[in-house]
Amino acid sequence: MQALFQRTRRVAADLIQAGSAFVYPPACVHCGHDLSPSANGFCPACTDLIAPHQPDRCVRCSAPVGPHLDTTSGCIHCRTDPFAFERVVSLGVYEAALRELCIAAKHAGGHAVAAALGDLLAAREADGLREHNIDVVIPVPHHWFERLARPHLPPDVMARRLARSLRTNCDVHTLAKVKRTPQQSSLLPTERRNNLRGAFRVRQENLLRDRTVLLVDDVLTTGTTAHRATRELKSAGAKRVFVAVAARGIGRNA
Repeated sequence: MQALFQRTRRVAADLIQAGSAFVYPPACVHCGHDLSPSANGFCPACTDLIAPHQPDRCVRCSAPVGPHLDTTSGCIHCRTDPFAFERVVSLGVYEAALRELCIAAKHAGGHAVAAALGDLLAAREADGLREHNIDVVIPVPHHWFERLARPHLPPDVMARRLARSLRTNCDVHTLAKVKRTPQQSSLLPTERRNNLRGAFRVRQENLLRDRTVLLVDDVLTTGTTAHRATRELKSAGAKRVFVAVAARGIGRNA
């Protein structure tokens, strides 16, 4: 019954989007130029600017690396980190235009930006993610007090877009943030690793048993947030966890 309800919602959303695109032709959320109805929120020029193709990335944390490197065990950015998740996919490094869009997605009026980032990520990575048979897409949650102050949350918006592309369910309720903590971006890397201890909790553990999860966030820097959330998901019975983010933060801009 729940699966039927989810499919009905997806079909309804597709019909609404198609009707809206007919009445209001879509425009690139970055430059404002008109788009074809099948575009992913960005025009080709902005897509190349925001997320240029980078073939050499760490398969574990998605950081850019030199050519011909074996990164199955990680790279210089993640080799010593005991991540609980298996791998990360991203659009690129958190800098320049991609950084500006990630910031814009957090503010009022940024829902369309977050949706476009999710659509572009799906267009780039959905085929590879389907090979892992994702059962459910879950956004990294925010504390309830933070949710009150925000009109939307980019991880929620992106997770829904990815779930629609993967034709699977998006669950925004099972994983909760139960402890209010300082923003990770305001802390030093060593502080970030301790900031989120005990911050996440899974409700209804039976929903995740033996399932493969795609965990979604807007930016991954040290990987602490995704790692802590993944540990809770696996403690609740999740079999495998993959991570999808708009941007991989490295260095001073992260």
